[in-house]
Amino acid sequence: MRKHNIIAVLLVLLLASSMLSAASILSRPAATVNLIRNEAITTDELDAEYQKYIAQGAQNITKRDVLDVLINNAVFLQGAERDGVTVSDRQVEQLYAQARANASQQAGYSVSDDEFAAEATRQFGSVDAYKKALKEQMILEQYLMQEKGSELQNIPQPSEGEIASFYRQNQQGFFQAENVKLAHIYIPKSDDEAKNAESMELLQSVATDIKAGNITFEKAVAQYSEDESSKNIGGDIGWLTADNTIARQGWGDAFCDQVLSMEPGDVSDALESNTGYHIVKVSVHNDAKILSLSDPVSPEESTTIHDYIAQLLYMRNYQIAMNNALNEMVAELRSEAQINILYEE
Repeated sequence: MRKHNIIAVLLVLLLASSMLSAASILSRPAATVNLIRNEAITTDELDAEYQKYIAQGAQNITKRDVLDVLINNAVFLQGAERDGVTVSDRQVEQLYAQARANASQQAGYSVSDDEFAAEATRQFGSVDAYKKALKEQMILEQYLMQEKGSELQNIPQPSEGEIASFYRQNQQGFFQAENVKLAHIYIPKSDDEAKNAESMELLQSVATDIKAGNITFEKAVAQYSEDESSKNIGGDIGWLTADNTIARQGWGDAFCDQVLSMEPGDVSDALESNTGYHIVKVSVHNDAKILSLSDPVSPEESTTIHDYIAQLLYMRNYQIAMNNALNEMVAELRSEAQINILYEE
């Protein structure tokens, strides 16, 4: 066998899931696969797929290895079709929308349709090719659960010893940067310098009144803040961490460092950021530290480091079990199919 176990696992990574296009009559077949119908994998498809592996940095991989990936993909999809696994266009659109939402969460801002489409095109050649990859991934997962679900339902939970050992070996990776929880009164900058000066002067006057006890911070938020997203919740804008590069790019280092120097209960003077003018109130200040197993993974979450590691190790065990089940299925399907390999290196 030529690396069938390794190659089958690669199916999960979707490295080949979007590359089987209609066979060109001008391209010689590299292989044919027939489980429920005859399907040709052309040398053009093989060459294109191989180049994508190389572009992704794959090393020590041959065209024959890549051909095995394409054969596995073809026989798996034919098996899914034979055994009644289907994915609707609506499900694909839902997957696409979820992928865009995930991209926005990772980026820290709302990724537009055009931005996401451009990235999908960059990675897969077109939006349609990306959606095809999503569809094939969902077919893979559904078919795997249909045929091997019982093997995936009894994955052992990690022991306390395994959790503690993982933590000890990776302790430095659980560093939490200095952070503060803050609220603000905010007026954005405009193109009118005179108006900007007035905004700064107004907020400094408001800050003085707050510190003198003439008005509460919360009432000042409702009366003066122009941040509509936080105006009705006391100006709360969540947490700022010292290593938040997006916040530093948006607000500027000087503003972020001023806020991080504040202590709980402090109310600032009027501060200028890249985007506007603020009065900031800090309610919590946490110094930088290595998180313990009982600490939350971030100030915004209740999940502890212990729970995070437990889930991570469980998912690792699940992935191993899924790969083993996938390897078994591919081997079974290949044994049932007529596969003719014509390519010679």
